[in-house]
Formats: sequence, C-alpha cells, structure tokens
Amino acid sequence: VSGTLYTYPDNFRAFKALIAAKYSGASVKVANDFTFGKTNKEEKFLAKFPLGKVPAFEDSKGLCIFESNAIAVYVADDTLRGKDELQRALVQQWIGFADSEILPAACTWVFPILGAMQTNKGAQDRAREDLRAALKLLDAFLLHQTYLVGERITLADICVACNLLMP
Repeated sequence: VSGTLYTYPDNFRAFKALIAAKYSGASVKVANDFTFGKTNKEEKFLAKFPLGKVPAFEDSKGLCIFESNAIAVYVADDTLRGKDELQRALVQQWIGFADSEILPAACTWVFPILGAMQTNKGAQDRAREDLRAALKLLDAFLLHQTYLVGERITLADICVACNLLMP
C-alpha cells in the first residue's frame, strides 16, 4: 500500500495510520501542502473527501478513505489486523473500546483544558472517572499479557495507545 495522508501536525488520529504503515512497510507520506481549515474546505479536497474531515487518505491508485481506524486497517498488514478470525474480532473489539470508552472521556476531560470546549466541571469529573474505569480494565487485562491480542503488537494496541495520548 502506498499513498498520501492528509492531516494536521500532531493529530493523534493520524498517528494510528502512520504507526500501522511503519509496522507494515506501507509507503505513506503526509501531505506537506495541507492546511487545516483551508485545504479541507477546498472543492478539490471535498470532491475526494466530502465531509472535509482529516485524517484522510488517498492511495496511489486514487482510492480515498476517511476515518482514522479505516485508514489504519487499510495500510496495516495481516499481522496487525489479526492472524485469524478470532484475533481479527478481538482487534476490532479493542478498537471499539478505544473509541467508545477511552476517547469520549478523554475529549470531555481534556478539550476544556485546551480551550477547545467550554468547561463543564460535572462532565469533566464524570469523564475522569470514566477514563479511570477504562484504565483499570486495561490494567487488569494487561497484568498477565504484554499485548491486547496475541503475542505481538496489533492495531488494537496502536489504537488504544493513540487514543490515550491526549490524557
């Protein structure tokens, strides 16, 4: 797989695809002429990615994919996706966990600190508790194994780690 990833600097969502590409040997370059808030509103970009969201990926054949997890799956090799049906399901389970249990709590807690959302102390307190519960589950699960699925790194580990970067 080869292509171009459109994103802004330090986008934790884009890191998923970049890390997966590195592990898989995929040739992914980051578009150096992308300006968030400008490029993603241009007609040319919207023709490929109608939502104008990033990260967005265009492969060398012109296939366009948006949403960070989908891009990561596309650039990953079978080792990262899971070696059999059970492992692939477990990888998806942990990716879902990362997006439904970790990410909402992390955003609700951290975005007000960064000035990206209004502060709501009650919501932030709940978010911290929700994140604490997710981390407690991860801690208990990883007490007896190194990786979330199998005996080596998978997209499960990558997606969970990237969603934990903000907090």
